[in-house]
Order: sequence, then structure tokens, then C-alpha cells
Amino acid sequence: MRVLPLVPPLLLIPMLGGCMMGPNFHGAPPPPASMSKTFVRADQAAMPVPPQLTPWWRTLNDPLLDQLITRALSSNPSIEVAEARVRQARSQMRGARAALAPVVGAGAGAGNIQAPGLVTGGEAKSSSLFLAGFDALWEIDLFGGARRNIEATRAQFGAAQADADDTRLTLTAEIARQYIALRASRQRLEIARYLLTNQQKIADLTAQLEGAGKVSRIEREQTDRGVEARRQTVAALEAEVNDHKDAIAVLAGEAPGALDTMLDGPGTVPLPPVEVAVGDPAAMLARRPDIRAAAQRLHAANAGIGVAEAARMPRVSLAGVVGLGGALKGDITSADNLWSVAGPTIQWNLADFGRGRAGVDQAVAGRDEAAAGYRATVLAALQDAEGSLNRFGEARKMFAMQARNGLSAVHSNDLVQQSWRVGRSSALVALAAENEQLAAEDLLVQARMALTTQFVALQKALAMGVN
Repeated sequence: MRVLPLVPPLLLIPMLGGCMMGPNFHGAPPPPASMSKTFVRADQAAMPVPPQLTPWWRTLNDPLLDQLITRALSSNPSIEVAEARVRQARSQMRGARAALAPVVGAGAGAGNIQAPGLVTGGEAKSSSLFLAGFDALWEIDLFGGARRNIEATRAQFGAAQADADDTRLTLTAEIARQYIALRASRQRLEIARYLLTNQQKIADLTAQLEGAGKVSRIEREQTDRGVEARRQTVAALEAEVNDHKDAIAVLAGEAPGALDTMLDGPGTVPLPPVEVAVGDPAAMLARRPDIRAAAQRLHAANAGIGVAEAARMPRVSLAGVVGLGGALKGDITSADNLWSVAGPTIQWNLADFGRGRAGVDQAVAGRDEAAAGYRATVLAALQDAEGSLNRFGEARKMFAMQARNGLSAVHSNDLVQQSWRVGRSSALVALAAENEQLAAEDLLVQARMALTTQFVALQKALAMGVN
């Protein structure tokens, strides 16, 4: 028996699915009209030329830092989490695309039919039934709800990719920051140990002078307290060194202490290049992964309006079944027992008491929230970039100033040491002058660390090396 051919109704699908509910996405809102064409806080060393979009950390010319960042990018758990989210979003996008295709299944069954006498017009009868066949269900995307969902999932996939880029950018900056702090702490620790040695010499000399009655006990106790203060500084810096080594190891995907051998080598804080290309604000906004993610989320929220509006409209589906069957087991193997059923179905919630309208209103509010979030992200990015430029420029000035102070301290110490060697100055004066030079060196290391740290923050703010 043949009830209805299955193929002809399916040929109607291309003619039915053409409408798209909801607003089309025309791109994220433009940046604020008050945005300058160049960075306001850039100094003369920050060149408004397009930067080279290569890994920014290589400009520091530190092979160990390059190795650590490469290791972290391949082993850090945060990167693995971000990449897993990208895979999830890709799978969701594939699933949304599959919604446009029919669902095809296969099945077989056997049963006994008991027909009462009222139906048969006589005595009750029973009959066996054996069936095997295929079924298909195809919901026609008549109002574009499925296509809008594909659009939304595609945008969510783009947002996940941008979030992964942002995670990589943040990781590289944090590795560099910890590495710079480690180098600075180690240099400062060496200086602190020299200062402790000198302070102990000063305390010993003062004790001798107290014994000779040339200084008071109060002065001797002051020098003793100075020794204790130096010991505390050394202990604090030793703890800092270990903290930074552990932080770097964890960022690289290793247990604390696992990279101590690699990190215990000598080295100084790397310096940034003399001139830094920063480009312009518009190009920076286009590069920043957080802004790209916000734009994609706005796109997804906009598509969600179409999904909600389509959900209020009628749902049209085509269902079909084709198979073999009969009252005997052998009927499911005979082509003479082929049967098929196919036809459209329509479902429409004529009275949902406002549920559909509420869904649309919620989607519109979600789109408005995403638009406001995008604008907030843009303003925060501009503030981040301008603030980083400002701090980098000030750090450059402070480093130059401290370098001059350091040279002055070296010159003064040389004069005092010469005077001490010819007997014109005391050993206490010579030690004090050497301590002043060491203190100036310590301040210079801190200024150098601040300069390079602000360079790293600037590269992160400008989103360098993530594309």
C-alpha cells in the first residue's frame, strides 16, 4: 500500500523558508566623536606610526623571557580553558547549522493488535504487526529563527576566539611583569647584602669609638638598629625573589620551584627600546581583543531578537515515514509491502498570555545591554591606553633622572674614597659615601624596573602581538 509519496512535499521547502525576523546587524557603534585622531598622552618617544604586530616581548632582547613566554603559551591552564571554550563555541555553531537539516531515524517493531467487536462488527479479533522503516522530521525555517540562531552562535564563536586572544595577551604581560620584578629583586638583593656588610662595619667601628669614649652609647645603638634594618631588608628581598620564581613557574604551567635552576642565572632588568611605535587610537581599538569580543557579543544579542521574534510565529514541519511491514514476519522483507506517509504539520500558540512578547522584550533589553557594554569597553580601552602612555612617559623621565643621580653618587663616592686613602677622611665617612652610592644604585634598579614594567603595560593596552 502507498498512502502518499514522501519526496514531493520536501521539494516545497526552498519555496517556504525565505523570511528573516529581527533586525539585521550593521556593525558595532562608532567610537565617541570626541576621540582624538592621535593619542593625547603620547610623548616624543612614542611614535604615531603603525607598530609592527610582532611579539612585543622580543623587543626587550631577553632570550630567557622569550623562552618563558613560549612555554607559558603552550602549557598555562588559562590558555587551555580559553581554547576549550573556543571548541565549545565551535560545536554550538555546528549544532545550530544542523538545525536546518532534517532529523532522520530508523526503527523496527513488532506487536499485537486487539480490535474489539465494536470495530470489527462482530467478534473481537487480534492480529500481529511487524514493521521496519525510516522516519524523517524537517522543521522549515519559515521565519528565520534557525538562521538567526546560526548568526548568534557564529558571533559567540568569534567572541570566544577574541577572549582566547585576550587571555594570551594578559598571560604574556603577566609573565613579563613577574620576570622583570624577579630580575629587579635579585639585583636589589645583591645591593642590600653589600649595604648590610657596610652597615656591620660601621657598627663595629662605632663600637670601637664608644669604647674609646669618642661616641655615645646612643650613637652606637643607632648603628646597631641600622644593621637589624638591613637584615630585615635582605630577608624581605629573599622572599620576594622566591615569590616571583614561584609565580613564573605557575604561569608556565609548572609547580612552584620547578624552574628555579632556569631562573637562578645572572641577569639585569631588560630595557625597552628608545622609541616605541604606538599608532593611533582607531587602530588600537580594532586590535584590542576585549573590544572585538564585546562587538561579537553585541552581534549575538542582536541576532537573539530575531530568534525570539521567530519563536512567536507558526512552526511548520514536514514529517514522513517509509517502511515495510505486515501481519507476518516475512512482510518486512518484501518490496510489495512498501508503505509511506508524509505530510506537513503546523503549530502556533495563539494565546500564550504574553510569553512570546516578553521573550522579545528580554532579547531587546539584552541587545541594549550589550551595546552599552561595548561602549563602556571602548571608553575603558581608551583610558587604559592613554593612562599607560602617561605612566610610561613619566617612568622614562624618572629613569633618566635617577640615572643622573646615580652618576653623581658614583662621582661623590670616588672623591671620598680618594680622600680616605690619603688620610683626609675617616673610614666611617668612606663607608657612608659607599652606602649612598649603593642606595642610588638601588633606586636606579627600581626606576629601571618601573620603566620596563610600564612598557609591558603599554604593550598590553595597545594589544600588541596578539594577531
